[in-house]
Amino acid sequence: MVINMAEKKKTVSKKTSKTKEVKEQKIDNEIEEKIELPEKKKYSQEEIDAATKAAKSDMVKEIVPYIIIIIVVVIIRTFIMTPIDVSGESMYPTLHDNDIMLLYKLRLKTVGIRRFDIVVINTDEGKLIKRVIGLPGDKIKYEIVRDDDGNTKGILYINGETVEENFIDEAAKASTCKYNNIDICEKEVEVPKDEYYVMGDNRGNSKDSRIIGPVKKESIKGITSVVIFPFNRFGSVK
Repeated sequence: MVINMAEKKKTVSKKTSKTKEVKEQKIDNEIEEKIELPEKKKYSQEEIDAATKAAKSDMVKEIVPYIIIIIVVVIIRTFIMTPIDVSGESMYPTLHDNDIMLLYKLRLKTVGIRRFDIVVINTDEGKLIKRVIGLPGDKIKYEIVRDDDGNTKGILYINGETVEENFIDEAAKASTCKYNNIDICEKEVEVPKDEYYVMGDNRGNSKDSRIIGPVKKESIKGITSVVIFPFNRFGSVK
């Protein structure tokens, strides 16, 4: 019988391949027998609950400081003080347009409103920043006179006595009665109970109690006296 050489080589190749696969399988089995894989640990429900509780506790501990900070900021801004910006030139030169100041709210209850305090007032047209001139019950009058040198001067009378306004110059004082029909420039005016007579330091360019009348105590939201920005104006004002 004649055997084809190609078929003989093919048969030998198959046997060799099969023998190799058997040896590799045997080696794999021996390796698996020698290597002991650790068993996956099973946790009880109590351990799972404890781990979950610990994770939640850690999360709360991380969040609590931020919550406290937010609460403190809200309390401070609502009841103690808050930044406020100056809009306009009605308080110039004491305050400038775009100045940022601290508004003290708590002081309304602890100290109260005093004469010449700078206050922030809520109106239908927005917030006003003015200076308190007359307190509840005060009788106010303003006179424009000429001195011996012919210079115009403004004089503030409160309850029949002259009161110095050291926070403004003579030109500003002389402008107090610039507008027509200013009540305090024509006669003595009594400030009603729980109301305040306010004016801007820039008397010639200020919408205040000379025009809108005295403001109610409840409309005054706080007292301000410190500029915090711009930094070259940082500090207290008179």
